[in-house]
Amino acid sequence: MRVLVVDGNSIINRAFYGVRPLTTKDGQFTNAIYGFLTMLEKIKNETQPDRVAIAFDLKAPTFRHKAYAGYKAQRKGMPDELAQQMAPLKELLSLLGYTQVTCEGYEADDILGTFSKVCAAKGAHCFLATGDRDSLQLVSETTTVDLASNKSSVLYTPEKIMEEYGVTPKELVEVKAIQGDSSDNIPGVAGIGPKGALDLVSRFHTVSNIYENIDTLDIKDGVRKKLLDSKDNALMSRMLGEICCDVPVETDFDAYKVEVKDPEAAVRMMAKLELFSLIEKFGLRNLTPSESIPEKKSETFSVRTANSIEDIAADGKVFLDFKYENQQITQLFCVSGRIVYKTEAPELIHGLLQNANLEKYVTDSKKLFAYADLQAFELQNIKLDTMLAAYLLNPSASSYDLQRLCSEYEVQEPVAEQEEMQAYATIAALPVLCEKLLGQIHANQQESLLYEVEIPLASVLAQMENAGVKADAEGIESFGTMLGIQIDTLQKDIYASVGYEFNINSPKQLGEALFEKLGLPCKKKTKSGYSTNAEVLEKLRDAHPAVSMVLQYRTLAKLKSTYCDGLLKVIDADGRIHSNFNQTETRTGRISSTEPNLQNIPVRTELGREMRKFFCAQKDWLLVDADYSQIELRVLAHISGDQNMIDAFKNNKDIHAITASQVFNMPLDMVTPLMRSRAKAVNFGIVYGIGAYSLAKDIGVTNKEASNYIKAYLAHYSGVDRYMRDVVEKAKKDGYVETMYGRRRYLPELSAGNHMTRAFGERVARNMPIQGTAADIIKIAMVKVSERLKAEGLRSRLILQVHDELIVESPRDEAMRVAMLLQEEMEKAVILQVPLVADASMGKNWYDAKG
Repeated sequence: MRVLVVDGNSIINRAFYGVRPLTTKDGQFTNAIYGFLTMLEKIKNETQPDRVAIAFDLKAPTFRHKAYAGYKAQRKGMPDELAQQMAPLKELLSLLGYTQVTCEGYEADDILGTFSKVCAAKGAHCFLATGDRDSLQLVSETTTVDLASNKSSVLYTPEKIMEEYGVTPKELVEVKAIQGDSSDNIPGVAGIGPKGALDLVSRFHTVSNIYENIDTLDIKDGVRKKLLDSKDNALMSRMLGEICCDVPVETDFDAYKVEVKDPEAAVRMMAKLELFSLIEKFGLRNLTPSESIPEKKSETFSVRTANSIEDIAADGKVFLDFKYENQQITQLFCVSGRIVYKTEAPELIHGLLQNANLEKYVTDSKKLFAYADLQAFELQNIKLDTMLAAYLLNPSASSYDLQRLCSEYEVQEPVAEQEEMQAYATIAALPVLCEKLLGQIHANQQESLLYEVEIPLASVLAQMENAGVKADAEGIESFGTMLGIQIDTLQKDIYASVGYEFNINSPKQLGEALFEKLGLPCKKKTKSGYSTNAEVLEKLRDAHPAVSMVLQYRTLAKLKSTYCDGLLKVIDADGRIHSNFNQTETRTGRISSTEPNLQNIPVRTELGREMRKFFCAQKDWLLVDADYSQIELRVLAHISGDQNMIDAFKNNKDIHAITASQVFNMPLDMVTPLMRSRAKAVNFGIVYGIGAYSLAKDIGVTNKEASNYIKAYLAHYSGVDRYMRDVVEKAKKDGYVETMYGRRRYLPELSAGNHMTRAFGERVARNMPIQGTAADIIKIAMVKVSERLKAEGLRSRLILQVHDELIVESPRDEAMRVAMLLQEEMEKAVILQVPLVADASMGKNWYDAKG
């Protein structure tokens, strides 16, 4: 028999502090629950127990508190963010079939000790899972302690304890009696620390033996005096530190079988807490109908093969899911009434999708738009995209698949008439899910954002993905070869500078070379050795020639591996790169791209900018490029209503020079490039909620100087200052911030007890409305540009979006017209209190088009 006993309080504390803050969309903290259950499952997999008990402390005083009023007296109360997770965790553990054990007057440690003793008596093996080293005293031939940390755990046996401490497990109590424990406020012997305590115990074994023979034992006079002066404290500490193994709790192992009591309720609760990955981890995703569906549930559905549109379109609306493989819809599933229709017939799929009279409620419109574009027909009448709607409602979610959404919105899946068809239950639940999503979108007043921005944008992105961008494979290969030669030369120079060969890519070996061989000052050390990150090396750039060479080596190596070798792998047979544009990835609404990530093409160095030359137009075509000028600052001016900033943009003045003039109290014509550069950092830093420390680091000034810059900035732009305060207060009241167009980001961090977490929430509250509105504007512009190109019958097509920049590929004879069109649509995308400015240019490749 293998019995696992978990120290509930210890493990949940580890989880809480080890997992980044997680919350549901309505602000309930869940990181401790998630971390606890994840650690529990990991420990179970490691120990394979037959029975599991979870011990928790009670708030009532224990026998230790009664014996010594100072016991744990200095401990602060549990943070609110953790306290509010205790009850849901315990309820969920009960639903999952775990028996919890408590006993007034005792701690969880004592319950662990009791199980350890009972297991030894019954010939069972006991595993104790805890983060508290106090339990190591319980280790024996029949008890193993799984000492868990946030990242890993270590199994302690008697041999492991002897190896690490040089004493037996039981003697660890004696060590604690002498050295004390500041975390529990156990005094120990004043002046004797861990090293001295271990020495005494390893030689004399027990506190009682030491005091009974203190005059004759080989103990230094100074140590003997300390022991005698603290005798009462040592004996009391011995009593406080020893774990009680006789707690009156249930010890019949049959009481600790893990049997899920109510799987459906467990799934519902996990869904309510938005812990969807745990539903699968705990084996609750694919419950059989008899397990998961009570007899009272009577709604059923059937599955049929569709032969015609008339089969499906009885009431003028249809709910669609599909399988999409190799740019083909291989199967289409349609829900009409209580029937799931399925078809693989291309002519029926095409007819259904382009039927303008059918309202379509779909799961992923971008893939459908992509398919329609490739098949040269129009996808008509999309009334809802569940993925996009769910993203607007909960932009922090990790995914928006159907099963997860049904769980999140408490949509119960109906029962198939034939059990083998139950796999279609999630699709059959689509109508109810759509109704709930639409209701929430309406409640949030996000209809315009969904129907005028996100769904039309899905069509634009689909066409962009299909079109791709032409890549100069030969040019990339040549550039990569050139970089390789430079990298080899740098490598040899680094070896010569250091004096021997080593692996430059190994932080450990590089650290040894720089800080031991060359003797450079060590700025930062990690557990595994010297830190050699970019920040550390930048500070040492001038300390030795090898450092700047290493930095250059890393830059070139990254450029070659990621942007040369990497891009060559993703050029398709048509000679173009077809990136995937993600519409539901970021919390601010920004579009991201993957495979490859075109947003990350380096532009800060001339060598990095060279990469743009390899993104080019096809023969006899040009790339037309336009990007917004200072769009986030213009949005800030509009949203804050700051008159000074509005006037500067309306009069087409240099906003950075004006800011420098005000911040440095200098006439405009005397502003130096350095002043302007620093003012620019303040301008853009304010948008990102920058503080004095970060600004000082960015522009190379003292914290005090940076603080003065920010104060002078906010004094001049008092409207911005007011906005920064007001938006945080409103966010605290509402629980979220939103853009001009109603895109929300929920901010439970604002109610956190931890100062750092709250400060993060305040930064996000200030900058999300700015960044998010800028993201909305670029999306609106993309839709308008695409519609205009189509309306005017042009062959030109939008192919790339990178941050605030749009790129259109145009036949040479359309390019000038498209440049004007692109600039016009971007500048007129929305009306603000300040003008939007977009500068358009053209060229054979992205580098030339950028001007």
